[in-house]
Amino acid sequence: MTAWSKLLVATTRLIDLHDSAHEPGSPFVQVSQEQRRGLRDGYWLDLGCLLLDYLLDVDFATNSAFVSQTRCLDHLRDTYPGMPHDDLTFVINLLSTPSELHVRQPFPDPGAGEALAPGGDGGLRSRRSTKRTALIEKQGQTGQVRLTPSGRQAVTLASQVEDLLYSEYDAAKVLAALARGDFARIPDITNQILLAIRALTQELRRVRENPTREGKLSALLDNERHYHNALSSIQQTLLDARTQLTTPKLMERFDGWCEKHAEEWDLRVLSSAIGRVLTAIENLSRRLSELLADIAEGRIQSMGVIDFQDLARELLTAPSAPRLQGAMVKRMMPLHTQAVFPRPAPLVPLLESRRAETSHVALVFDEQQDAAPEDPLLARFLEARGPALRERIQAAPLSLPEALEEGWHRFEEGDCLAQLLNTFVDTELLDRRLTVGIEGRPFELLLADGRRIDGAVTPSLGYFQAPLSMAPEAALGTPLSMAPEAAPTLPPNAPGDEHSATTRIDQDEPV
Repeated sequence: MTAWSKLLVATTRLIDLHDSAHEPGSPFVQVSQEQRRGLRDGYWLDLGCLLLDYLLDVDFATNSAFVSQTRCLDHLRDTYPGMPHDDLTFVINLLSTPSELHVRQPFPDPGAGEALAPGGDGGLRSRRSTKRTALIEKQGQTGQVRLTPSGRQAVTLASQVEDLLYSEYDAAKVLAALARGDFARIPDITNQILLAIRALTQELRRVRENPTREGKLSALLDNERHYHNALSSIQQTLLDARTQLTTPKLMERFDGWCEKHAEEWDLRVLSSAIGRVLTAIENLSRRLSELLADIAEGRIQSMGVIDFQDLARELLTAPSAPRLQGAMVKRMMPLHTQAVFPRPAPLVPLLESRRAETSHVALVFDEQQDAAPEDPLLARFLEARGPALRERIQAAPLSLPEALEEGWHRFEEGDCLAQLLNTFVDTELLDRRLTVGIEGRPFELLLADGRRIDGAVTPSLGYFQAPLSMAPEAALGTPLSMAPEAAPTLPPNAPGDEHSATTRIDQDEPV
């Protein structure tokens, strides 16, 4: 959905309330789902939104100067070739004609009230109306157009629909409010950031359950770095703001501000509002990391949406391809065809349309047909670093401590320790001739991120050949030898050989 669509979704029902002719106090409170007027194809709405966006760009460039309709038509024809000028004239006339809105607002002085809002809390509300609803200003003689103040506000509101990627600028407003002493605005600002965070958190939950909404998976992958940067920036800004709340100078300013306001304020209210946002950031960051890890490791797969009942009906009414018929007969018919008798029961109950309860793979249904799944991280690691790693092992055996010290576990600006350990567990990932040698000396390593890896023995990858005189009871500390004739002569494994029966180490398992 575009920003304009989100703005329209958020305000449509408010317009319906404004246009409602329902009598106050009427007991008929049921509301039916009505069909809106118009062509219901979005054409006129799209023309108006494109025109407003273009006029805002021109407004910045020309310092609010009028624009000819010819320039507007040329811009719109980039999207709708062959669009007649009459369509543009209709949109301009509609957006430049004001419509009166009737609203109610509280009186500055409660004693000056003239009308009591029915069904309210007893407070006095005044009736007001405005006709400042025209979004475009049109000159009568030349027909040139430009945005009105209401039009600029509409475009600004549409561009400010909640998005976490731009909430870091809202976090900076907290520091600005503290600097100006506008403490009453801080809870509203933090609530706005909290709404954006919770919206993305709920979207992540929906994506994990059944991510079919407008390619959210690809959007999350594309903006992964931006989301993490925005969360880090918001978190650091709010931590600075919470630190300022504890300084004596700001506490003194806050006490002076409280004396000027009738409402009771407490500094802990501001600290609590900031703390709620920080907690939400931690939860969102954890959910985002878990989802992206599942996508990278292939635990979330993508497939097209299939209606199995429609498929069963099509198979019953229209013959399928011979190859498909043969495959279905082999999978669904008994082994001994000479004993088969026809059954009148349909084939629909034989098709299972839900996922098996024992499956450990989360299926993600994507609306895009034939969406290619993302490559697992292990496959990308072997494809990128496999040739160089094989050349290193050909030169000399590679032990696990040496592999970590040489940085073979670093890939794509991330940590691929689990993928490196998989090559020691399943040596056929790199080459069928590779074997693992064990030396009886313990090792202990401390990685840069603080993780500690130790072992009672030291595993090594190489093209080893045990001496013929070496008895089975020989000590583990015997040096490993590398025979020249054991050098690899086979090509690397084909992509299909990556799957081995050997148990592999998962990314989430502790090392």
